[in-house]
Amino acid sequence: MQHLPFRIAIFDCTDTDAMPHNPQLVYCKTAKGHEEIAGRHHGLQSRQRSTLILMDCAKSLGIIATAIPLPELEKTIPFLLQSGFIVLADEQREQATRINAMQNRVVTNDINLTSAALKPAVITPSPQPRSPALTQDPAVIAEVKHFMTTTANTYLGLMGAEIISRIQRCHSAEQLMAAVAHWHMALRDSKTGVAFAADFLEQVRFELHNGN
Repeated sequence: MQHLPFRIAIFDCTDTDAMPHNPQLVYCKTAKGHEEIAGRHHGLQSRQRSTLILMDCAKSLGIIATAIPLPELEKTIPFLLQSGFIVLADEQREQATRINAMQNRVVTNDINLTSAALKPAVITPSPQPRSPALTQDPAVIAEVKHFMTTTANTYLGLMGAEIISRIQRCHSAEQLMAAVAHWHMALRDSKTGVAFAADFLEQVRFELHNGN
């Protein structure tokens, strides 16, 4: 797959170094970003969530631009930055370094612990939370089908014809979940899709389980 030319506009913001005008930039999710991915607490739109999912401290903007249209990145990245969902990877690493340094300076003074104090605590395992029920919303199902067929067509080409046909025959979340494994495996085997396969799988599963 030919890489698209990376052309991101420079936005009129105070923190110009954090704006998406450099294809080498790498972003990380903040705690707020992880909260949104885990539970949709902040009400991001589907396309905004798609961009947020790919911000994993590893993929550069140049790579992400092969999966998400540039006009969307031009609008979404500044929004995610200003709303506190993502930070530049360098800032994340600096913060982690500072936290580690503070933790290393902590000294435990009370080392004369009694045997009673050392008695192991009884840990009661918490019950595993049940997975949310699959969505029955026709709009969500149609959106997931479109996403899966589009990504299969983009990253698999002619090799994805059978998978696309199988996805198009799905009419429920249960049927789509049965097709997800084949779709995901094919993306993993694709030279251009392997970088996004895990993130796309996470997004599809989330939408099918939380799109009510």
